[in-house]
Order: sequence, then structure tokens, then C-alpha cells
Amino acid sequence: MNSQRKSKKLLPLIPQQSKGEIFMLKTLIQASTLNALMLGNFDKTVSVRDFLHHADTGIGTYTGLDGEAIFEDGVAYKATADGKVVTMKPENRVAFGTVMKFDEKVPEVTLNGINDIEALKEALEPYVKDNKNVFYMIKAKGVFKTMHVRSCFSCEKPYPTLSEVAKNQREFHFENTYGSVIAVYCPAYVNGINLPGWHFHYLSGDKTQGGHILGLSADSLNMKINKIERFDLTLPQNPEFAERNLCEDLSAKTAAVEGAKK
Repeated sequence: MNSQRKSKKLLPLIPQQSKGEIFMLKTLIQASTLNALMLGNFDKTVSVRDFLHHADTGIGTYTGLDGEAIFEDGVAYKATADGKVVTMKPENRVAFGTVMKFDEKVPEVTLNGINDIEALKEALEPYVKDNKNVFYMIKAKGVFKTMHVRSCFSCEKPYPTLSEVAKNQREFHFENTYGSVIAVYCPAYVNGINLPGWHFHYLSGDKTQGGHILGLSADSLNMKINKIERFDLTLPQNPEFAERNLCEDLSAKTAAVEGAKK
């Protein structure tokens, strides 16, 4: 036999240059856990640059619980507690959030008669009922007759709990505002890691209004939904996170924080 015969080279199933892109398709990328945030772990988990490396759409908050984060079309926005929206820089830091590379090629559907946020959830039910054990993200655009949002002021160390911060949240009411609802649906089994069910944020089309949604109404919305089949979690690398008891059931406190101030 020819000892110099070359062995046949096996080609990778996925080309090297596209492995990252292929893996990140239909992947929900998350920074930190909800229970860590609830217990006051507001430090940086990732930079905006790293968070959006394989993503362009999502929601969250920034270091120090500094406002509500909305990520749209690859740009990071912050809805502040003084009612403004600012564009964030790549070096700014995300404390908690969920993003994905949103597939805009999916069919657009119209949701009618959205009288309140519960009506929106009901309108979305047919799109998630067949599999509630995966994640979903939506982008819903339209003119909102009413939009009720909140945001929180930035905190300094030692950080309080999210429940304490929420007592001083600022709420805003807008009327006849055009914009986008970006929302994430999480399955029940990730309770404590994220919020089971829907979590809604808003950003107006002119990028001047936004926040975590407490209430809304609209005659109709144009909606696209992505089913998400992978989950990628980055955990905080700080001593406070290492010391937290993240097994505590914070469901009741989380539900209170998600609602409007009483």
C-alpha cells in the first residue's frame, strides 16, 4: 500500500463561519435570573455590545435597575423614570434581560378589539396554546388608544430589593400613541429564572415614550410571533450573586412588582 496516501478529510456538517449564526436561530438569550433581580442583584451581567452580538430584539433592565430596556432593530433603548427614552451605548451594561434574533419573515397577523392587557393575552393564546413548554417573542405594532407604562430610578449600592424599588416607580399614561409592544412568553417551569407567561414592554415609533407595560388598549395591532426552541443563559459573575439564596419562592412578590402601584 502507498504509505503516503492522503486520508480523506471529513467536512464539518455546519461550516465554521456559520456555526454561531445557526445556533442562535430561534434562541432566547438571557442575562441573569429573575430571582436574582428580585433580591437586588442589579450589577452588570453583560454589556449591550455582547448582549446584542447574536440578537436584535428584546426587553430587560440596566445596571442599578436604571430604567426599562427595550431592544428593537438591534438598538438598545432605555425608558427612564423621568419619562424620557435614551439610546444606549455598546459599553452600557445590562443587569437582566432577554433578547433574540427576531425572524421578521414570519407571517403578520391582525389582532382586533384589544380593550386591555388581558384582552391582548387572550388574543395571543391561540398562538401559544399548542406548546406552552417553549418560549415565544412578539412584536406588535399599531396605534394605542391608551398606554400605561412604568419605570424605576437607578439605585446605588447597597442595592435594595426590587420590591422596595417598585414602591417608588414612576407611571406614565399616553394616548393615541403609535409604537411597538415587544414581549416575551416564558413557560411555567422557568419560574424564578424568568417570569412565567407574558412580559410586555413598549417603545413608541418616535422613540420618545416607553417602559414596562401595566395597561393598554388598541382597536387593532399588527403582530408577528417567533417560537423559540433554545435557551442560552449567562449568569452574573459577582460576589452578591454567589451569596444569594435563589431557591426562595418569590412568586407573590414578583406578581406584585409586575402590576401597577396601589
